[in-house]
Amino acid sequence: MSKKIKRPTVKDVARQAGVSVASVSRALSRPNEVRPQTRDVVLEAVRQTGYRMNQAAADLRTGRSKTLLVLVSDITNAFFAEFFKGIEEEARKSGYVTLIGDTSEAIENERAFSDMLLLNQAGGLILNALGFPEDLKPTDGQSRYSGPPLVSCGGHGHLSVPVVRIDDEMGGRLAAQHLIDLGHSDITQVCGPLNAKSLERRYDGFNAALRIAGLPVQTDRFLHGPLSTEFGLQAAQTLLDRPALPTAIFAHNDEVAVSLMHGLANAGVRIPDDVSVVGYDDMPYAAVFNPGLTTVSLPRREWGRRACQKLMSILEGHPATDDQQIIKPQFIARASSGRART
Repeated sequence: MSKKIKRPTVKDVARQAGVSVASVSRALSRPNEVRPQTRDVVLEAVRQTGYRMNQAAADLRTGRSKTLLVLVSDITNAFFAEFFKGIEEEARKSGYVTLIGDTSEAIENERAFSDMLLLNQAGGLILNALGFPEDLKPTDGQSRYSGPPLVSCGGHGHLSVPVVRIDDEMGGRLAAQHLIDLGHSDITQVCGPLNAKSLERRYDGFNAALRIAGLPVQTDRFLHGPLSTEFGLQAAQTLLDRPALPTAIFAHNDEVAVSLMHGLANAGVRIPDDVSVVGYDDMPYAAVFNPGLTTVSLPRREWGRRACQKLMSILEGHPATDDQQIIKPQFIARASSGRART
């Protein structure tokens, strides 16, 4: 029979911090009533001991923390607008408000938002950023997450957390199969950072489809960089500097795809006559760009809604299982892709 692991208590935090239990309680529930130095000492003790407040119980008992925190890596990315809208619509039904945070993948930013959860200033977290806040990771080296209520929208390495995500592997396969069906065999990927699980999955799905079709996966010719307009223009120039252009390109998001198409068109490359381009996300501008962008469409509002529903279920006291809800994307063919040139 396995020995039951004793969870850290508020007394353990007080002992670690060298303060009274009452001081710990005030620092965690009414931080404005304690000195900043005491608050910092208590928070550090919380991190060191791995103590976690029962957030759902605290919400039901006090009626506070009716705020949900949504963290992303770049709040300026228009991709998240519909995603936020789905969360906000669902949260409002249960009397919650949403707070959007931009981590910029900086530890100091992540810590500030982690403190909000640990201090009961937010009821739960929806995480759609590349990294996982260090202060929320298990301190015992275990993979199962046991901190404040959260839902991950991508998955984070070895951590077992509740996940609501897009089937990006399927999205990558759809993009590849479309180009294969059009007769393309010389295909380049313009990739984002593959340390992000969602980008790694679309990369793997695309390559798997090529292999199944018996086509070469020319990873040495793939381009990697941040998914930005600047990178799309740089990728276009890199491709133009090569001896020959590929017949087709799969870009890991629409922002890169349209900027790459712009860079190629400025050099006289005809799309899709010379090069076919496929993007990913189906942003609003994809349909009105000239030519219209072929892309993988993600139901972003539904994604946000379902992530919020999952978090609300946890807050209502249902078990925070580490199951994965996977949402299927759709493929949208437009004018930027055509049959391979002969």
